[in-house]
Amino acid sequence: MKKKINEGKGIFNPVDHTDAKVRERKFENQIEMWLDEKGRQEQAGELSPGTTGNYHGYAKNYYHILNDYDVRNIKKGEITALKDTLSNVSIKTRKNILNCLHGFFRWMYERGTITTLPLFPEVMGDDSKQRRAIDFEMQDMALATIPDDYRDPIEFMMETGLRPGEVCALLVKHIDKQNKVMRIERTYVKGNKIKESTKQKKKRIAPLTDRAYEIAEKHMVEKHPNQFLFVNPRTGRGFLPKVLWYQWHKYSNLDVCLYEGTRHSFGSQLIQNNDVTEVQALMGHSDISTTMNLHLKMDKLRDAANSRKKVLTLVKRTNLEPNKTRVIIRSG
Repeated sequence: MKKKINEGKGIFNPVDHTDAKVRERKFENQIEMWLDEKGRQEQAGELSPGTTGNYHGYAKNYYHILNDYDVRNIKKGEITALKDTLSNVSIKTRKNILNCLHGFFRWMYERGTITTLPLFPEVMGDDSKQRRAIDFEMQDMALATIPDDYRDPIEFMMETGLRPGEVCALLVKHIDKQNKVMRIERTYVKGNKIKESTKQKKKRIAPLTDRAYEIAEKHMVEKHPNQFLFVNPRTGRGFLPKVLWYQWHKYSNLDVCLYEGTRHSFGSQLIQNNDVTEVQALMGHSDISTTMNLHLKMDKLRDAANSRKKVLTLVKRTNLEPNKTRVIIRSG
């Protein structure tokens, strides 16, 4: 208290230094309040269960070394000490853990619990895995190896770019046969729970290719509108995403995962010859930068690199005509 008085910053409030207030400002109590709020946001459909699950995991497994601190006393040094304990996790996970913690401190700052945001140490490097894509021929070869019971939903993903959780959650009523479109309204989260919204927390309409329409029409026969479009004949219930992941891993004979072999390849194939905004709409990306990160095939990139040798345009200003330019074109 004497330190605060001597600092002379703001108005000194003795209540802030009572035992009750100090206990309330303990990190472990504040993080619990924050997690409770995140839980309410999940219930309201504003956060996915996967995200809140990650937050709880970070608090339990990594943040506990801060539990006894008054949050007002946590500075860059304490956060750096936390960062130093993360050497056994990937760089991407380290960044996620610290980004989550930064969001927690911003929440406290906005509520007035702390008056300044602490500086955060930077996590250097990037060990995230680069996604890979395959072409139509490789997709066809992989499909031929998938057992019949699982082939249609996987091919449907190749034709539409849907995520595994989205295709498994499709109902018959989501297919509009007259207009050959589908409504993407929900997805699986945490393996076997259905969330009544998509990853981007919004619903969208997407077109069906001719082949996707054929597959959908086949699986709509004699089904109630509220039944799953794709039903596992071995269980009589809708497919779970992990079942399709397993079948792809076991039978495709490819070293790409199901997501890469279907959705990511769908987008990568589209980006070759289509406007990026059209691809963004088909993929359902909320941020166009995500679409821009889709792979271009190496042969197309190689052609682009080689093209610099074929035509070279030089612009020079002549001495006789200072206001005009002369263009010289050299063909390779």
